[in-house]
Amino acid sequence: MSSEPTLRLQDVWKAYPDWSGEVRTLRGVVARRVPAIRGRSAARRWALREVSFALEAGESLGLVGHNGAGKSTLLRLASGLGRATRGSVDAHAETASVLSLGATFDPQLTGRENALTAALVAGFTRREAKASLPAMLEFSELEEFVDSPVRVYSEGMKLRLAFGVVSALRPRLLLLDEVLAVGDLAFRLKCQERIHALQGDGTSLVLASHAIPELRETCQRVLWLHHGRVRAFGDTETVLEQYENAMHEATLERTGVGAAREDAGLQLGHNRFGSQEVVIEDVTLGASGAHSHRSGDPFHVAVSITAREGPVDDPIVGISLHRRTDKTLVLDLSTRAAGVTLGHGVSTATVELTVERLDLPGGDYAVNVGVYEQAWEHAYDFHWDVYPLRVEGPPGGRGLVLPPHRWSRAA
Repeated sequence: MSSEPTLRLQDVWKAYPDWSGEVRTLRGVVARRVPAIRGRSAARRWALREVSFALEAGESLGLVGHNGAGKSTLLRLASGLGRATRGSVDAHAETASVLSLGATFDPQLTGRENALTAALVAGFTRREAKASLPAMLEFSELEEFVDSPVRVYSEGMKLRLAFGVVSALRPRLLLLDEVLAVGDLAFRLKCQERIHALQGDGTSLVLASHAIPELRETCQRVLWLHHGRVRAFGDTETVLEQYENAMHEATLERTGVGAAREDAGLQLGHNRFGSQEVVIEDVTLGASGAHSHRSGDPFHVAVSITAREGPVDDPIVGISLHRRTDKTLVLDLSTRAAGVTLGHGVSTATVELTVERLDLPGGDYAVNVGVYEQAWEHAYDFHWDVYPLRVEGPPGGRGLVLPPHRWSRAA
C-alpha cells in the first residue's frame, strides 16, 4: 500500500436544484440561475451529505444503496465530472471511469472518434492514441461498427467501446457504475478478467453494483449509502450482511396478512412475504412441473410475474434452494447477478432458469422464488419453502454438492 490514498473524500456534500413541484419555464430557469432575480436562495436537493473515506492503492471498494442513494453522484465527483458543494474530493491523476454508459461519449461522433477522444482525455498524445486504437477495437470486438455514430449503438455496444478504451489504459484508479449488468455473458467475463488483471497490477477499484455476489467476490470493503449519507462502511461481509438484513426488514414491514391461496398453500406472513405490488403468478419446476430431480440432470424453473399496481422498472427475479432437514442454502441465483435485465415498464413477464446440471446429494429440498424491487430494497413477492424438490441419488456424505466423481485404489 502506498502512503497516499488513490481516492479521498473529506466531508463531501453535493446538492442539485430541486425542481419538484415547479413548472420549468424559461423565466423559472433564469430565476433559478440569477440570485438578483429570484431574490431568495434556491431550494436544493442533497445527493450526498457528510461523506468521508479514503481508498488505498490496490484496494477495492463496493458501493451499495437504493437507486438515488448517491452512488452515481459520488462516482461522478471522483471522476472529475462536477465539483462537491462542500468538502473536498482528491482522486489520483491516472483515473479511468466507466459510468452511465455513453455519458462521456458524443452520440454524433463515431465509435472510432469517441475512442480516440477518450484516449486523449486520459492523457495519451495523439500519436499514442492512434497507436492504441487497434488494440481498443480488438478488445471491444466492434471493428464492424467502429465508423457508425454512437447514437445507433445498443447499451451493450457502448459497454464494449468503453471497456475497449479502458483495456488500453493502466489507471491507478478505476471507477465503475453498474455497467456490467448489460452486455452478453462472454464479454462481461472478458471485462471482469481485465478488471482482475488491473487489480493484480495495483489498480484501486470503486464498483457500484446491486449484484451482491459480485461485490463479495471483488471488493475488500463496502460503503453503504442511504439517502446520500453513509449508513455503514467497513469490511465487505459485515456491511453486506447489514444491507441484506435491512432489505429483509423492509420486506416484512410491507407484508400484510392474508388468507392462504388454495392452489399453492400460500399465506402472507407465513410462507409468502412482500408488498405484492408485483406478484408471482406461476412457478413451474422441470419440463412438466415435476417435483423430483435426478442428481446430475439439468434443472429448469419457469417463473411468471404480474405487476398489480402498474408497470415497474427492471424487477429482479431470484431463485434459491435450501435443504429441508437443516434449512442450509445450497443455491442462490438471480437475474441481476447474471446481468439479465427485464427492462422498463414491466407489466407481465416470464423468466426461465436452466442449470446445466444440478449435482446435489439425494434428499428433500425446497425451491424458493422471489421478485424484488430493482435496487434490492425489498421484495415484491417472495415464496419461502413452498415448492418441494425431491432429489434422487446417493446421499453423498455431508457435503452440499455431489459432483461427478470416482474412487480408485492407487497401485
